[in-house]
Amino acid sequence: MPDINIGQMGHTTASGGRPPLRSVPKLTKINGDDDKALIYRNMGNNHASPFIWAETLTFSGAGTKTLVSGVKFHGMKMADYCKVAVSGPTGTNPYVTKNSGANTITVSSSAAGSVDVIVMVGLSPNITKLKCRGNTGAQQMFP
Repeated sequence: MPDINIGQMGHTTASGGRPPLRSVPKLTKINGDDDKALIYRNMGNNHASPFIWAETLTFSGAGTKTLVSGVKFHGMKMADYCKVAVSGPTGTNPYVTKNSGANTITVSSSAAGSVDVIVMVGLSPNITKLKCRGNTGAQQMFP
């Protein structure tokens, strides 16, 4: 029974054939922390899953700091499952290195300074198939 717990919906076709099935988006309560730069999904039953957070790494000189080591979300390694964006003052040239085998994410800087880091949990989306109702000329998906 591969389709258990998969929300599906269809729409009628002009030819009267079997309607195509599409996923139904999941509703999730999203919360922000009062004290930390963190947004998390409230999964119910006292479980929360962070999916966007930010922090600042301070470098006293050129070097490398470990951002994450050995952490998994939903059974997937963070090195494979997360996107990390960094920015720092001119001259620091920060960059991110991911090691999938060791499941580590490190941030390096070429000079002293504070480097801002944003981590987003999830795989890269394919936004070419998104439908929206805006002034972009896109058509709505359903009537």
